[in-house]
Amino acid sequence: MGTIASVNGVDDANISSVNGQTPNLDLSGSVSPTPSVSLAGGIFGVVTATVTKDGGGTYTNPNYSAVATLADGTVTVTDANIDRNLESDLSHLSGVLNFTDTNTSTAQRTLTVKIQEFGDTTQSAAATATYTPSYAQNKFLRIQGCDADGTNNATRIAFREIRFYDGAGQSGTEYPTTNLTANDSETGIAITAGAFFNATYAPYKAFQSNSTWWWTLGNSTADNNYIQIEFEDGTYSTKPIIKSIMLNKHFDTNIASYVKITGSDNADHSSATSYGVYLIPEKLNNSDVSEFNIG
Repeated sequence: MGTIASVNGVDDANISSVNGQTPNLDLSGSVSPTPSVSLAGGIFGVVTATVTKDGGGTYTNPNYSAVATLADGTVTVTDANIDRNLESDLSHLSGVLNFTDTNTSTAQRTLTVKIQEFGDTTQSAAATATYTPSYAQNKFLRIQGCDADGTNNATRIAFREIRFYDGAGQSGTEYPTTNLTANDSETGIAITAGAFFNATYAPYKAFQSNSTWWWTLGNSTADNNYIQIEFEDGTYSTKPIIKSIMLNKHFDTNIASYVKITGSDNADHSSATSYGVYLIPEKLNNSDVSEFNIG
């Protein structure tokens, strides 16, 4: 970019104007400042990117282009599949981008972000950051009611359906592989919970693919507000790698808003690994259920 040196081979110094405009017009415009990108997450392929102005300051009405790629250039997340967010006053886009990477590769990715601020004629230079998806592989996987910061709470929870998958995007082998008729009706699988209201809402009721549900009504202990699946050693000498989860929450009054996923190889769930805290969406179409996917 820059100035026009000539028109049809005639030096602009010898042309007074073209349609009333001087040919010595600066067309370079303004270039948006380069952003800085930081990433959080990667568990189950779920990533949050925070974009700020490199060197400090804030952008005015920014727009973004972003893409995630492998080292060989393979695109794992397109720009169209990266969610933008509005500022709290809804006036313009915030600096937070969210996406889920469901590509089957386990290799490191590079997220490339460019920004164009309102009024600038040229997009910024690219900023990059890297991440690698990680997954759960434990004897015990637990879903626990919690606060936004992950602190256990006793606010009751209820699920109509829970399924674990060894493929991203709720694909591949589904665990349990059958609809359960008891907590241990499937060989190699055992379902337990810290609490449940009565036999009508027993833990296995969340693994039946019908209208039954597990419910912690009456529970008053934060640490007991959970349900978990065990992959027993005799059947699963190598535990399945869980890459995605489906949760179908049943709504009632005073239901927890957040759950966390943790994994452990110990029966008492000690030395647990955290796989994230997740906000449970609101009801769908005024129904009493809300299905949401992780990974």
